[in-house]
Amino acid sequence: MEETQIFADLARRLRRTDLLLLRAVRRQRARPAMRAKGQFWGSVITDDEVDGLLRAHGEIDYPIGADGLDDAIAASAAYRDVPGGRFSQLREAFALDGDDMDLVLMAIAPEISAGYGKIFAYLNDNLNQAYLTVDLATRVLRQERRQRLVLQSRLLPGSPLITNRLLLLNPPDGMDTHTSRRVHPSPRLLRWMLKGDAVSMSDGAKRLDTNLKPFVPAQTRVRLEKLVDSLQTAVTVAIVGGTVGMREGVAMEVARQADRPLVRVDMERSKSYMQEPYDLVRDLMLDGAIPFIINVPDTDEEPQIRLQMMQVGTALSTLPYAVIVGGNDRRAVATMLGSDRPNVTVPVGRSTNAERVAAWGDALERRGWAREKAPEIAERFYSIGGTTIERVLERSLAEAGGKEPELETIWSAAREAARPEVSSHAQRIVPKYTWEDLILPPKIMGQLKHIEQYLAQQETVMHNWGASKIRPRGYGIKALFSGGPGTGKTMCAEVIAGSLGLDLFKVDLSSVISRWVGETEKNLKEIFDAAEGGSSIILFDEGDALFGSRGETKSAQDKFANQEVAFLLQRLEVFEGCAVVTTNLQENIDEAFLRRFGTVVEFPAPRPPERLLLWKRAIPEHAPRDPDLDIDYLAEQFILAGGAIINASINACIVAAAEGKPIAMKHCVNAIARELHKNGKQINRVHFGDYYDHVKDLF
Repeated sequence: MEETQIFADLARRLRRTDLLLLRAVRRQRARPAMRAKGQFWGSVITDDEVDGLLRAHGEIDYPIGADGLDDAIAASAAYRDVPGGRFSQLREAFALDGDDMDLVLMAIAPEISAGYGKIFAYLNDNLNQAYLTVDLATRVLRQERRQRLVLQSRLLPGSPLITNRLLLLNPPDGMDTHTSRRVHPSPRLLRWMLKGDAVSMSDGAKRLDTNLKPFVPAQTRVRLEKLVDSLQTAVTVAIVGGTVGMREGVAMEVARQADRPLVRVDMERSKSYMQEPYDLVRDLMLDGAIPFIINVPDTDEEPQIRLQMMQVGTALSTLPYAVIVGGNDRRAVATMLGSDRPNVTVPVGRSTNAERVAAWGDALERRGWAREKAPEIAERFYSIGGTTIERVLERSLAEAGGKEPELETIWSAAREAARPEVSSHAQRIVPKYTWEDLILPPKIMGQLKHIEQYLAQQETVMHNWGASKIRPRGYGIKALFSGGPGTGKTMCAEVIAGSLGLDLFKVDLSSVISRWVGETEKNLKEIFDAAEGGSSIILFDEGDALFGSRGETKSAQDKFANQEVAFLLQRLEVFEGCAVVTTNLQENIDEAFLRRFGTVVEFPAPRPPERLLLWKRAIPEHAPRDPDLDIDYLAEQFILAGGAIINASINACIVAAAEGKPIAMKHCVNAIARELHKNGKQINRVHFGDYYDHVKDLF
């Protein structure tokens, strides 16, 4: 509706308000106290006026005149009730009657014309009250005292105008008498009524374009088809599983089937709506929009937030149409569901590779880009769907400077979109090593290559070939890397992630393990749920603390520790991503975990030929070398792991650089001695031979 039409409609409806005010002014002037004060009206209160107020308990009724004003007022209801426009939309949305609409019109009047404020001050007999009060509203609309008392109920808590916060009362309850409180429209209601746009939502709420048709898996579409009739009723729809973008795509499909606008409400950012939930109900009902509630906060340990979320759920249950709540599972959104209305669950089904290829291809073609890029992206990023596809392409376009992006650019944007949100419990490691950097026995390299192949072909085998029917759950790969310190366990996880273009997240065990009962399991659940999408590898470095053997229950502490292990066993069983656990001693790992690991790789200490290669790579390429530097001797004589060799090499370079000399044998044997001493090894002539004199006085 254009703004010129809006103001023409408002002017027509205000004719009734003008007539009502004219009648109130005439009645005001007919009061004896008014005639007694004369020019001092509004600035003093006379004794006669007080006596009159005490006798009449309000005012002296103005007798019905014969000039036809009352007939004109009765006829003016047609102005107020004319169909069409914002006012009719407001009346239908909240089931308001004529008196409610008269109150809305009077509350809006001084907001658009200062003249109404002067009239209100005149009628209030107070130049400082140039606004509508509860008492004034009832005096303007009703002539008899009993009728005015009845009309006051329209401005009490529980009425549609007050409950839905269409009209606000100031000051708050209990701060002043009810009749003297100011009545004014909600600022957002006022903007909506005076502008042709949709209602402006608070921070954290955004209208979504349901004209777009995002990718929704076929399984989920089948479920929605069964619920198509229910979506036209007052029902709460819980969309669970999948990623944020996939859930948003399903929500858009629900809104499209219900033939209503859709507003995404992020509860982490919508603090104002959490404090005043009926503001949210009002803003939604003004446009008849369906809310899509996301990021419902965890309320287990926050009673106040839990109470606020329950109040939001109670308020939303008053909407006469569908409400959508999205989360990882029903437990994450249970606070919002309640029991005030029926609720149904729509799980986000897993998509097939063919569906994803078609969705990516269509999205690329709409932009005039090559469709041939779709298969490779679709096969790798099977967790991306819904509205995320368009976001990935928009980001790729920006990265490419407005031109058609290369496949690598789209791949990078897709990986960023699929990156799990593991909060503070894990650190993202950018892979820098490659297969060429590994120096390992052929058998170990073969096992690691198998893990890479499993991750690369998992989608093809499990879903395209149908192996998921044989292993319906837990088909992700879980690998155990065991071996001494510095043998390359963490480095190998980085190499596998980098070769497949995956993210590597190293779990921070200090933030995961908690002394509070149930907190460790909660943190682990967040990590596994976030990594379920398949676009990252989760690394539990030195995982003995989590995956250790269960012991005999002798105390409450033992009982809860065993519960943590049991939870981890169950979650690992059904995990569909990639998890790597490293340990120095395989014997420390519970036997039940060993059965659940698809691959167990034991990293041996490097042999002399491997140590020689490690020494050659460990010394920087541009470092000056003394002629006496004998790398073959170092590799043969000292049994060190790869990590220790790198440490020794760096320390030798530091000392040589400080002395301003090339790297010599004395620098290397000194650094090796420090590494051995650090690990509790003896420093003697047997190990160091002729070089013992260089290190005998170090410790």
